[in-house]
Amino acid sequence: MYKTIKCSAIKIEENKEILCEEELVCEYPLNIYVNQRKMATLLCTPDKLEELAVGFLRTEQIVNKKEDIQSIELDKAKGCIKIQLENDIYIKNFQSKKLNIQNNDNECIYSFLDSIDCEIVNSDIKLKQNKVYEFMKKNLTYSDIFKKTGGVHSVALCDKEDVLIINEDVARHNAMDKVIGEAFLKGVYLKDKIIVLSGRVSLEMILKSAKMQIPIIISKSAPTNLSVELAKKLGITLVGFVRGKKMNIYANKCRIQQLEKGEINEK
Repeated sequence: MYKTIKCSAIKIEENKEILCEEELVCEYPLNIYVNQRKMATLLCTPDKLEELAVGFLRTEQIVNKKEDIQSIELDKAKGCIKIQLENDIYIKNFQSKKLNIQNNDNECIYSFLDSIDCEIVNSDIKLKQNKVYEFMKKNLTYSDIFKKTGGVHSVALCDKEDVLIINEDVARHNAMDKVIGEAFLKGVYLKDKIIVLSGRVSLEMILKSAKMQIPIIISKSAPTNLSVELAKKLGITLVGFVRGKKMNIYANKCRIQQLEKGEINEK
């Protein structure tokens, strides 16, 4: 199974569009079953999957010694690993990051996206290219903690004109939850807003936006293959690799407006 996959994208440099082929990191859904009961779905890089599952059980303190494990059966095509333990276990609420998708008993990993129950995002919002660059610059220069340590992610919520909310956290998912939580407490309508990320776009970040009906996600970094496919499926505009006056558009380009000649040199 490959760790990367090729994907078509629209590369924009100085207002010029080029259709190109980008290489994305593969995000793989691994369903873990223990003693015939589903425990979790981990999103991971598709290698050393047995080691990942065993490590998950070990760090959750479900297995304490190698002899606890009677058998391990991995089916890569179905995205499924079945582990039989010597003793029965009590499945608790785990502290580690995972997706708990109970209906995801896949016949193959390609049905994984179809198992995600989420409404399509409908929004007529249009965002000019220069705002993409402006919002990214504001997001990346916001955090004094990042300047001092390089150890946090920043997430911004914007309307078509400016940044409304920015929050930071050591985890990008937490930073996004902080932004959504603050918007909720302030009564901010989200269905015509933009999320700007300092870090990689995973499937979970797309899911969070989709559940809030946020139509545009912009990132300094790369998306994964599953995040691109889910963005396409749910009608979310996904923009990545925003660096200076460059960006890649991976899904639903219709919401990003090309600049007119008189606007190209706008600051």
